[in-house]
Amino acid sequence: METNGTRKESDSYAVLLYYTYAFIPDVASLAGFYDKHCRSLGLVGRIRIGADGVNATIGGRFSALEEHIAAMKTDSLFYGTDFKLAPCRYPTNEKIAKECGFNSLSVRAVKELVTFRSDSMLKSPKILNAGRHLSATEFHHILQEAGNSSKCGETRKKEDVILLDVRNVYETRIGMFKVENVDTLDPKIRQYSDLATWMDDHSERLRNKKVLMYCTGGIRCEMASAYIISKGADFENVFQASHLERSSFNHFNKFSS
Repeated sequence: METNGTRKESDSYAVLLYYTYAFIPDVASLAGFYDKHCRSLGLVGRIRIGADGVNATIGGRFSALEEHIAAMKTDSLFYGTDFKLAPCRYPTNEKIAKECGFNSLSVRAVKELVTFRSDSMLKSPKILNAGRHLSATEFHHILQEAGNSSKCGETRKKEDVILLDVRNVYETRIGMFKVENVDTLDPKIRQYSDLATWMDDHSERLRNKKVLMYCTGGIRCEMASAYIISKGADFENVFQASHLERSSFNHFNKFSS
């Protein structure tokens, strides 16, 4: 018998993040499948399904998550989806596990995949206008270059680099990117629908800046970057992690030191 210290990687705990923007013809049916399928694999987390797509943050055994990915890939809805899977420690802190949604399974049908505004009368920005994607390496390089140039006393250009964290306070308190001599903006929002108001109130801090933003799984960056760009010509220099490495989740894995 294997002890906890010698368990195979496939039986260790892991986290899976993914999303897809695609037309879902039968939201209720897909939600029912997710609930039954994930419970059969012992998975926990949050899954949101709307007519415009799916957003999932799931935890469980590594092997169970791999089985889940294999099942999703058989559906054409998930063609080209970036499944971000990585091992992690089981969340032993019950309060944090509850806040992050890892103490149970929640599958919900929603009107909108990401609720960008609390006021339903206001339109969300178009995802097609989202910020340009950067690989984790490019993202890291720009931050380091900006930090080093400031450290050496070089004159900063008009397009100063701003690092924008669009996660909520429950996530940012676990950890954030910090680069010396680079301004980091933390909106300290409790829910994502508060972000648009924060960006409106702090738009001058973003004007004519090179904005590098990050989130946990990538989907919130899509909407947030599109919203900043929609503000006009002084707000076009906005970047987010790339299609393949679209989140702080992958960036922390690659550049944690």
